[in-house]
Amino acid sequence: MTTRYISLLSKIQSGGLAILDSGVSTELERRGQKMHDEAWSARVSIDSFDVLVSTHQAYIDAGADVITVNSYASSRLVLDPAGLSSEVRSINMKNIDAARLARERCGDDAVLIAGSISHALSFASEQEKSTATCIEAFDEMVSFFEEGEVDLILLEMMSIPTRMLPLFRSVSSSTLPVWCGLSAQRAAPTALITGYHDETIPLIDNIQDASNFKFDAMGIMHTSVDLISDAIDLVKTHHSGALMAYPDSGYFKSPNWKFEGVITPNELKDFAVEWQEMGVSIIGGCCGLGPEHTEALVSLK
Repeated sequence: MTTRYISLLSKIQSGGLAILDSGVSTELERRGQKMHDEAWSARVSIDSFDVLVSTHQAYIDAGADVITVNSYASSRLVLDPAGLSSEVRSINMKNIDAARLARERCGDDAVLIAGSISHALSFASEQEKSTATCIEAFDEMVSFFEEGEVDLILLEMMSIPTRMLPLFRSVSSSTLPVWCGLSAQRAAPTALITGYHDETIPLIDNIQDASNFKFDAMGIMHTSVDLISDAIDLVKTHHSGALMAYPDSGYFKSPNWKFEGVITPNELKDFAVEWQEMGVSIIGGCCGLGPEHTEALVSLK
């Protein structure tokens, strides 16, 4: 573990609040970057490296303790079908370089860099992959993050067990600490809370699976803001480590994010106060939320 990670973890364990950045890919889109039909934001590190760096800088300037590598959509599971097989390494190392350069330019070495890994497939056609193919792609992402010396691995939108469990096993073999972000949905206010991508799988089942790996932090992300509290209550039944919450706002119409009905920074702050009272110690934003939301959250520290 890096010294900066140990320091932040100690702060969290002592009752402090850590602020995670908000959406990186959607902020890139808001800043004029084109989203790829199959690979979403993955090519930005090659096509517009400086914009990616400045986006990370905006989150650091807003007060984020942790910034997220723009790697949600850059595993081989996404890039191979998009015809970008030969660029997998370049895209990912540039993603990491952008985050490191932003930290350097802001002059704040205490900021942590989280390497995002998802189990997403092609954004154009989600043709299922074999477990062996998934493991190879996940192991490759872990190797990039170890080489790039990020501070932690951030698992995002965990919700499909057939891909989620191999990813859990892959990151558990790494020397890097892991924070696990599960995503959820609920069809109606009194309905069962389920995994985000599969309404047949209760969220509690995914939580129980994740809890077996004893990750440093676990929580709910890319989930409607009004569902976070109920979902966190479920996480608390199986996880005794740090709790994390970072909702989305708006909606996705591939390959673009629709910034409609996005909650205001003050509205997010009000929800965050409630999450803090529940014991959540890592709070940020996901798709649709930007540096202005991060700035509002920082005022809770």
